[in-house]
Amino acid sequence: MTKGIDLLLVNSFAPRQRIASDAALENGLAVIRTYLEEHGFTVYVADEQRVSRVEKGVPQWCTRLLRKLVKLQLHEYSRRFKPLGLLSLLLAWPVQSLTLHFRKKYMEKIINNIVTLVKTEQIPIVGIKLWGGAPYAWSVRLAQRLREANPETIVVVGGPHVKVYGEYVLAEKQFDLAIMGPGEEILEYLLNKRKTVPTKAAFLELVQQEIGPSPVIRTGHYHETGDYMFHSFTVPKYRPVDMADKVWFHTLVDGLGCTWNKCSFCSHTRQNTHYTPRPLAEIKDEITAMTSRGIAFFRFSSSETPIGHGRDIAQMIIDNKIKMNYSMFARPGNVTEYVYESYRLMIRSGLRAVFLGGETGHDEINDKIMNKGVTRKNIIDTIHCIKLAASAENMSCQIVLSMIYPCPVVPGVTLEEVFEQNVSLIIEANPDAVIINPPGVFPGTVWFDDKEKLGFKLGENFVPELMNYEYSIYKPVEFWRKLDYTLNDLDMAKILKEIGRLNRVIVDMGIPINISDDYLMMSQAIGYSSKEDLFEFKKTSFVDIISGTCNYIKHITHKMNERSKQLADANPTVQDNPDPAEIVLKENH
Repeated sequence: MTKGIDLLLVNSFAPRQRIASDAALENGLAVIRTYLEEHGFTVYVADEQRVSRVEKGVPQWCTRLLRKLVKLQLHEYSRRFKPLGLLSLLLAWPVQSLTLHFRKKYMEKIINNIVTLVKTEQIPIVGIKLWGGAPYAWSVRLAQRLREANPETIVVVGGPHVKVYGEYVLAEKQFDLAIMGPGEEILEYLLNKRKTVPTKAAFLELVQQEIGPSPVIRTGHYHETGDYMFHSFTVPKYRPVDMADKVWFHTLVDGLGCTWNKCSFCSHTRQNTHYTPRPLAEIKDEITAMTSRGIAFFRFSSSETPIGHGRDIAQMIIDNKIKMNYSMFARPGNVTEYVYESYRLMIRSGLRAVFLGGETGHDEINDKIMNKGVTRKNIIDTIHCIKLAASAENMSCQIVLSMIYPCPVVPGVTLEEVFEQNVSLIIEANPDAVIINPPGVFPGTVWFDDKEKLGFKLGENFVPELMNYEYSIYKPVEFWRKLDYTLNDLDMAKILKEIGRLNRVIVDMGIPINISDDYLMMSQAIGYSSKEDLFEFKKTSFVDIISGTCNYIKHITHKMNERSKQLADANPTVQDNPDPAEIVLKENH
């Protein structure tokens, strides 16, 4: 008798790609599947977040027409010829609406397929990886349909959205349990417990008795003891189906937490345990496993990779003659000879992009409002240090600076002064790219707890609205759906205009905006290195994203994956099992 499916894992997805790297390898679900299969369970993964799937369900004539209109629209905007640009925008709107209608019908079809599978196979537990915006709304709809068709199925959610919003993800009352933190060991526990009781109600009562009354289960660093239901890392075993139509960079857990973990705006402060580096031997094993599959691009996942741990990883890579490229999150700090030499070592080992959280160029705001623990000088010196280290190694390592603007202010400081300090910081630091983030007010943060004192006013339904909010990147910001919140005298429309004002100044400096470290990795992989290249890369990929097509992103994904395999082939471990990667490359081509 064939063993049934114990767990169905679903990756939530949106009607449109948001960024070029949306279709990166799905490491989280692969980790859970690998762990549970090693413990005797049968797990199936449903993942629609793939490069070319963005066009599924939409007639070709529709995507082609919309793509032409979007290209015309962007061309006229770049020429500042407003009448024709406005006309192309007006023509594109009904086509946008039509393509979104087709996409939503397709997304509903996927829900129908999942519901049918669960009902036919009598799958006891469905786990959904939640992302924000449209994927969250889609996940709520999926859970609702599952409840209607098969009331005994237990729906468990996890992923980034749970880590940010916690108990708020359960407000719709469609999900039974939420996991905040690593999911593999707690899912093993849940699967075993489900077998011991006859009904879903009895199962949920048992979980409540043994774990606690809250349906949000905190594991690993999110639990008060720091290690609950998480005692070891699992190296995911990607299958050809996992790699097909995907961008081949792997998210590698280099450590957990943040050494500072005190930023007033950051949801990572939900983690209760200080930064914990992952053992080098485990990192080496995971890198080796990935390169044996043709994967040589990595994004380190921790909130920051401390200099000492980054240096140790780099030395391990060099000592073992591993060929790879990677990006990481870093924290600005005091630059010393040790820091400079460490960056040289990391760049020599394959570091190609750094995401640096600076938040603001105003020291008093960074101290009293952000509680960032760094100064303007730290930010500038760190960026210059990385640039000098890259120059000394004669290798590329690009830096994206992330900032928050507009933001709360303190007495004696005006928002205009913050604006001016931000501009002067960017001029002096000269990063390769800048991301300006709106002032997000997330549950579990100091900003959320002290919102009134900081000048925020949140509507009664602000959090649910924020969880479901989908940025309409194909519309001017004036036409975006408004959230019910204000910062001092700025409503959302004014906040967006302030962001636009700073963005225009940055672009006029010749610095691209809204390009993250993963973009930088992708662009370098296909031979782009200058800021002019980045502008072109963003502009061309933006046509795909706005029009819901994949022409350019599919092209660069294939080029990047080819480069990944070439780099991975330089590693001796690749000779052990090169076939799956080669098969997938042919499929993608």
